[in-house]
Amino acid sequence: MKRLALVASFCGITITQMMAQNINGEQISDTTLFDKFSKELGEVVVKAHLPQYKKTHEGLLTNVAGTVLSKMGTADDVLKHVPSIVKKKDGYEVAGKGTPIIYINGRKMQDISELDNIKSSDIKSVEVIQNPGAAYDASVNAVIKIKTIKKKGEGFGFDTRSVYWYNKHDNTIQQVNMNYRHNGLNLFATYKFSDASWMQKATYDQTVHVDTLWQQHNNNEVTDRIESHRLISGFSYDFNANHSIGARYTLTSPGYSRSKDFFDSQVTADGKFYDYIKTDGLTVDKDSPSHQLNAYYNGTLGKTTIDLNTDLYFSTNRAYAYSDEQSQEHDSRNINSKNRVSNKMVATKLVITSPLLGGNLSYGAEYIHTHRNDDYEVNRTDLLANSYSKLEEQTASPFIQYAHLTPIGNITAGLRYEYVRFKYYDAGIYQPEQSRSFRNLFPTISYGAKIGKVMAQLSYSVKTSRPSYSQLSNNVSYMNRFTRQTGNPYLDNETNHRVELSGVWKFIQFMVNYKDSRNAIIYWAEQIPGNEAITMISRKNVKSLKSMTAYISAAPKIGIWAPQINLGMQKPWFTLHTDVASYRLNRPIFMGNFNNAFSLPCGITLNVDYRYQSKGNTMNVYLAKEQHVLDVSISKSFLKDALTLEIKGNDLLYKCWDADLLYNQKMELLQVSKRGTRDLQLTLRYKFNTTRSKYKGTGAGNAELNRL
Repeated sequence: MKRLALVASFCGITITQMMAQNINGEQISDTTLFDKFSKELGEVVVKAHLPQYKKTHEGLLTNVAGTVLSKMGTADDVLKHVPSIVKKKDGYEVAGKGTPIIYINGRKMQDISELDNIKSSDIKSVEVIQNPGAAYDASVNAVIKIKTIKKKGEGFGFDTRSVYWYNKHDNTIQQVNMNYRHNGLNLFATYKFSDASWMQKATYDQTVHVDTLWQQHNNNEVTDRIESHRLISGFSYDFNANHSIGARYTLTSPGYSRSKDFFDSQVTADGKFYDYIKTDGLTVDKDSPSHQLNAYYNGTLGKTTIDLNTDLYFSTNRAYAYSDEQSQEHDSRNINSKNRVSNKMVATKLVITSPLLGGNLSYGAEYIHTHRNDDYEVNRTDLLANSYSKLEEQTASPFIQYAHLTPIGNITAGLRYEYVRFKYYDAGIYQPEQSRSFRNLFPTISYGAKIGKVMAQLSYSVKTSRPSYSQLSNNVSYMNRFTRQTGNPYLDNETNHRVELSGVWKFIQFMVNYKDSRNAIIYWAEQIPGNEAITMISRKNVKSLKSMTAYISAAPKIGIWAPQINLGMQKPWFTLHTDVASYRLNRPIFMGNFNNAFSLPCGITLNVDYRYQSKGNTMNVYLAKEQHVLDVSISKSFLKDALTLEIKGNDLLYKCWDADLLYNQKMELLQVSKRGTRDLQLTLRYKFNTTRSKYKGTGAGNAELNRL
């Protein structure tokens, strides 16, 4: 059975929120106006064979083609060597911005493994957008755009990827991509199979300050195995250079998912032994296949471009949890539960871009309708209640953005209006107190100019972070007899005000921003009225969380050695008042990574990457351990780069710890955990006549999908 949620995970060096919430948005096209702007301001170009950095109207562009980055191996290897991008175990973050959405040639990436299918030598550029404009969803804080080199040739092509890695368990990924191109027609299909296992060991020390001082020491071991299948198929057709259509269908079928959970607890009351509890848990997921369909039209009428996308999504998830709780001093318990969640979403988005008064005007709208049913049943209704909830949400978001090149620099201003109607039903009955409407304006403005040899940009934006639907659910999950977990239907959206200055000078880049998160959502626990020995874990809003983030990056080149040094810091300002004490959670977190790429003879590439993170505060958490992460990889290509062999070792020092002290109303929780991040990985890739995909769909409702 699933136990305490991970309080904070920071392996990968950057700061992230405790809530699992991915950030999404949509692409807005580059224009000739901004190309002109870039040329007039000039490019900061490092000497031959080095990455070339250019400040664009949206972000910072790193040219990859013809540089040392083109020899990294794959897109996955390239991204972790791009300034401000930090590699995590399960993806990437942008410094100070959290998880970005990633586009590959204008198409939103659906699976992180897609990066491994792109050879670094095929990448033209990577653009990091740290201040997404009004055309992006208001929850989008960062965007990464990858553009590949357009290749000549038609006909049939395919590529395969076979991955094996060992982390005390055998794991594998098998993937094949097929493509056929002729004239304007592009047919494609992908099949991916994965079978992965992992183990996490953790200790939880919980202290509850009530009339009786309750203390728990818990040892926890979780073993998870997930087997899944994914099929992607679709087409695109270019009628001519000005008009194209396409559709893409994704079927995800979980073949097997099982989590075993072993938990033992030693409980004291006022310092005296109270109980010893041993729990065996099992969670089995029996999900139905999920379906996602994207269709698009891209067109050009004169100097006006049109981008229309529609997305449909359906899924049904079933989880069965079994918990056998054996008590030494009190009654033993057997708790069985089942949870069925069904999601439906339809979304459409229109973006129109045209020149106006010497500048460029983008405008359009996005509409999203989401329906979610959440049914939870448990055999011990004397301890927990069954619940049957339904959530409906409609979002309408018109937006407008204007950019103009002036004699003193480029000015971009945009405004996005979002109307959200949220309806909550409990057991089929409409709940007006938990149902709400939101009407919000989200402005963005930026100014870019060349100051000497420095290209700089100053920006201000208002963004939001929305709670996931599981965080809004009133289902109560049983952890043990002293701990339970639920959602909070009364959660408000978080609003983030951010001011940022960024720039580039030769091979040096820098950024500093200040953020005020209002109605910030934090991980929270309170005692159950009438039985304060029991802790209820949930989420809540706090009035304000303020922080400053800064980083500097340098990427010189010395012979065959191409190092990159990134140094960063996040400083919070937050005072938390609880029934126990008042805590000043202001200690900064320092981060750094030192990436080293070596171009060796015989086409061999060696990468040695080291990452560091200090202790410090984030939200209502103190990170109590430093992290030291060392990754090493070596790759070699054969058959004119058609065949690639790579050997990689991750977290070789095995010091990617999570040690988090969480402060709550009457409870303190220290969690120390270590997941199986140290592994040895072998990858074999083969490509035949592969060319750049012509699919141009950017998707709609991308942020909403990640809340389901």
